[in-house]
Amino acid sequence: MTNQTDPEILAAFAARQTSRRRFLGMGGLALGGLALGPTLLAACTSGSDSSGGSSSNGSITMLNWPLYLENDDPTTSPTIKGFTDATGIKVDYRPDIDGNETFNTKYADTLDKGQGIGADIIVLTSWNAAAYIGANRVEAFDNATFPNKKNIVSRLANPSWDPNRQYSVPWAIGQTGIAYWPDKVGGKITDVNAIFDPKFKGKVTVLDELRDTVGLTMLGMGTNPTTGTIGEMLAAVDKIGRARDAGQFKKIAGNSYTEDLALKDTWIAVAWSGDIAQLQIDNPGLEWVIPEQGGMLWVDNAMIPVGAKNPEGANKFLDYVYDPKVAGPLYESINYGSPVTGAEKYMSPAAQASPFINPPATPPLYEFDVLPEADAEELTRAFTAATEQ
Repeated sequence: MTNQTDPEILAAFAARQTSRRRFLGMGGLALGGLALGPTLLAACTSGSDSSGGSSSNGSITMLNWPLYLENDDPTTSPTIKGFTDATGIKVDYRPDIDGNETFNTKYADTLDKGQGIGADIIVLTSWNAAAYIGANRVEAFDNATFPNKKNIVSRLANPSWDPNRQYSVPWAIGQTGIAYWPDKVGGKITDVNAIFDPKFKGKVTVLDELRDTVGLTMLGMGTNPTTGTIGEMLAAVDKIGRARDAGQFKKIAGNSYTEDLALKDTWIAVAWSGDIAQLQIDNPGLEWVIPEQGGMLWVDNAMIPVGAKNPEGANKFLDYVYDPKVAGPLYESINYGSPVTGAEKYMSPAAQASPFINPPATPPLYEFDVLPEADAEELTRAFTAATEQ
């Protein structure tokens, strides 16, 4: 079963959503730091500080990525209004996180000292969330105050880096698959190995984001990006490097891949779901597919940092969001996958049919493994060398 999409359905959602990665990226993602995370833009000023900010027993402060709340506007967000009406707790919501590594530069040292950063909830990508848990920069949830944590979708409920989700819960889910022009490639694409097919030489773009391109390549080689060995990952990198040397790729790019794809200069591309939802508005012939071998998913996770002034309020807010009645409209609005079981019951029929919000169970989606630091550094060096153009 392939995940072909109905452009009319997608256009309805894409018209009110801009991919977070496209919004933030301007010219491509760089690899560095902890090796598996993207460096995006220079840090924006969050308005919070290490002295505790504005959080109190009657309020919480949340630092999140842009476009992860209705209209990115806390003053009109039904989720925030509903929570405050239900609990009396105000939410100082700041969509100021613009990169995992810039966040680390700003806050990691303070958290390592056990001091607060003026936030009660932060949202970080899985590789970085794992590092924060390992470094004791976050505190465990109070399951008595957060009973709806049980509603986490099963495939994300027990990652190796946070067993039973003691310290993190998914906030939003994105996908990486294949976008292509059927009129250029000669029909439907279902096999991820099409990106290496010589008949498309010079018309393929792959992402310079390690987890996405290496992960999909591994799937095409019959190995699992979630459980694979460093040797299997390096074998995928070697395949990517040999394809680059053979001229297979028009570009190895970050967010700029959408430009050539929209112009049909690229026929087939490793792509992010939110981007294709946007592109299909003006390019209804463009197709999106999760290959038969599977696709990649990426998850941004909510956590309570050490030194939070109102951890009880933070637990209550996350419990509120993890109510399916709340989660359904929220994730329909932001057009990302919901991590909450049952949320789709509270979405419109069009949202339920959108593969960007509710991808089918098959083909499966895989999250790239969180690696030990030494393996991550080795893999990043190899990938950087294999993708230089």
